[in-house]
Amino acid sequence: MPDLLDRRRRLLQKLPPLEEVLRGSLFVRTLRCGKPGCRCATSAGHPATYLSVTFRGGRTEQISLPASLVPLAKRWVANYLKWWEAVEKVSQINRQLLRRRRVAERSPRRGGRRYS
Repeated sequence: MPDLLDRRRRLLQKLPPLEEVLRGSLFVRTLRCGKPGCRCATSAGHPATYLSVTFRGGRTEQISLPASLVPLAKRWVANYLKWWEAVEKVSQINRQLLRRRRVAERSPRRGGRRYS
């Protein structure tokens, strides 16, 4: 069991700070500003980066981000994925711990009550 506890502890120590976590997706859209003399009238348009978050019930929120905040938002979204992966790994470790504890707590005597 100490091996699983060590794995769990090491996993949690590698996580980024929780205050730097953001659930959502970043995407880039191209927009046309509508000015007749602008280059976007004949080219691909102006790139705009958005953060999109979907909530329970299907409501979606989108926030347009200035270019200066895009690297920060990318890092925070990546941190969220690291936390999510860690939650899955910790859950797996905890299931293994429960299995081992269940086996250790079984009554060795015959005729005793068994729980599964």
